[in-house]
Amino acid sequence: MKTTLKDWPKVYRKLKKLRGVTLKEKVLLAQGLAATPEERLQMHDNHLRSLGLYSHWDRKKCGFKLSE
Repeated sequence: MKTTLKDWPKVYRKLKKLRGVTLKEKVLLAQGLAATPEERLQMHDNHLRSLGLYSHWDRKKCGFKLSE
């Protein structure tokens, strides 16, 4: 099944009966499964930007352990 991020409602319908997971988690899981790798990377970058942790130095200031 080849999907893009806009197709996440189709994937969500299949995950709807998943037990022990909140609605928010189901939606996020459906979006991640439906997205292409490029879309997932873009979603990840947008999330880091929203937290103010996009650059290496911003993450280092917050105490994130960085691989070296």
